[in-house]
Amino acid sequence: MKRLLSVVFIFLSLNVLGQSIENLKPEDIKNSGKYFYGQSAICDTYEEAEKKARKAMFKNLAATSAFDMIDTGVDRDEQIEKIIESFKTKLENNKYIKVMNVVNDTKNDEYSCLVYLNKDDMKSLCDERADEMRRRFEIAQRKESEDIMDDALREYYWAMMICVAHPQGNKLKVDVNGENIHAYTYLYEHLAEVLETFDFFISKGNPGEIHEDGISVILNVRAFDKDVSNLRIKYHDGYDSRISTTVKNGKVQLELANAEMDVIDIQIEYDFAQDAVNDMIAIMDNIDKVVLKRNVARKEVKLKPYLQYFKNFDEIQPGEVALGTSLKENDKYYLDVMQNVETAFRAKNYETVRQYFTKEAYAMLDTLVRSAKISVVGTQEYKFLELDNRTICYDIDMQFEFKNHASFIREVVFRFDNNSKLISSLAFRLTSIAEEDIVSRTKWPAECRYALISFLEDYQTAYALKRYDYLESIFSDDALIIVGHVVEKAKPEQLMDRKVFNMPMKQVNLMRENKDQYFERLSRVFKKQEYIDIKFTETEFTKQKSSSEEDKKGEDIFGVQLLQKYNSTSYGDEGYLFLMVDLRDKSRPVIHVRAWQSEKTELKDLVGLKDVN
Repeated sequence: MKRLLSVVFIFLSLNVLGQSIENLKPEDIKNSGKYFYGQSAICDTYEEAEKKARKAMFKNLAATSAFDMIDTGVDRDEQIEKIIESFKTKLENNKYIKVMNVVNDTKNDEYSCLVYLNKDDMKSLCDERADEMRRRFEIAQRKESEDIMDDALREYYWAMMICVAHPQGNKLKVDVNGENIHAYTYLYEHLAEVLETFDFFISKGNPGEIHEDGISVILNVRAFDKDVSNLRIKYHDGYDSRISTTVKNGKVQLELANAEMDVIDIQIEYDFAQDAVNDMIAIMDNIDKVVLKRNVARKEVKLKPYLQYFKNFDEIQPGEVALGTSLKENDKYYLDVMQNVETAFRAKNYETVRQYFTKEAYAMLDTLVRSAKISVVGTQEYKFLELDNRTICYDIDMQFEFKNHASFIREVVFRFDNNSKLISSLAFRLTSIAEEDIVSRTKWPAECRYALISFLEDYQTAYALKRYDYLESIFSDDALIIVGHVVEKAKPEQLMDRKVFNMPMKQVNLMRENKDQYFERLSRVFKKQEYIDIKFTETEFTKQKSSSEEDKKGEDIFGVQLLQKYNSTSYGDEGYLFLMVDLRDKSRPVIHVRAWQSEKTELKDLVGLKDVN
């Protein structure tokens, strides 16, 4: 009897479960109290019926939910509507919203729909949003502790916007020095303190230049004596226009129409709306921007005291060797070449210096000048480094301007082949943070360190110049291309040179692509985007150690993890990139593993070179 009752109970449970998932009737949804719902009147088309039902459901959601929102001065009903709107993309994409045909009389063209959403699903989405707020807040705290204030500014502001976009935003709290405090209030006040840390100034040694259309001013931008690497600003050009541009590597060039200005008026764009990804896009698109205290984002730079140091465009001479740098006999030839190249760039007459480039390098130059409007920024100083039959010249500062008004400064490195004495390649220089991380590893041979620098420079430049063929050539045919926190154990035959990777077995939302899949997707990205700008910071490296003297060359295999900042015409993100790079042949680097993840993962938890046999 007990067994029979158990069977009956199980059967009934399964029957009820089946009803709740597949066989729900309109009255079940309306009467259960488990759903937000909306039903349309009789409509002439199914599309119209569904649209009206959805509208009714969201209205019901707003009316029946307990909203405890941040008071931003916006009309309450309007704000509720905007908050709900910010969830719509996620609701639709994850298929939380269900649609039921109530009436379907096609003969008489009568349609009615019932649209419904499980309340538990909505609560889960709200919980996810609260967790995302706290995650960004913790990132911001970490960035601030490292004096990386542009990143801290972005994450703090986005955390505040999430509070505003949360139905229970007034109840959200964060941990500050062990104290649980009201999140929005703290963020609003603290953002003003973060904005105060940014310092804008003109250097007497390299202030800019005067030309026929006005004046070009080079601004240096720092926070706590660190170069600011990703900050959008607007400035007044001296007449009626406010121009938007981006600070890169601690520099930004401003184009002023009025050379007689006393003060340059600058506004920091602290919302970082163009960098938004995933859920932040929906939030930024639907929630009104929170305007901080008056003038906290405003900076004024006195121009008049520096006007005496500006030179006319035609008076600026090509750069010389940087002070404190000894010029070798061989360097004198390379200096002459670089001065000619700089002159050609200023005159935008590139054909005159074709003879100084290899065919491949000139093709790179051609791609570079076709990608954007390019101008040389200020007076240049050159440093030369001779290494492994190459001479490397650091660098020419160039501004890149694009059709969508995006602009930024990048330092372009030129590399000479000592045999031919021709420029064999050019690349965007790494950030000072990434470069110093490698150079400071004095236990590694100099040849090894600069090979790694050159590889990373080439890698980021290849995306900027959309060098599909180059990128395809440096990936192993059997490369593991991974998006996720960890990787599963790979089969030995999947990897080049029969390497065995003893990787951790933990799996978190693992997504793998083979080489063909990755490059098919990359090809579509290249065609779609006018520009791609990649920068590396927060570098971390491991290096293979040999088990015997016979395998010393195997030490030239590196595990590299970098914080990658990716910006393009229509998309931007930030995440941690892991590369397993084989530099045993310095002339032909090979990537065996590429993994991207939104969160930082310790190298030992992802993949370590100790796992390579």
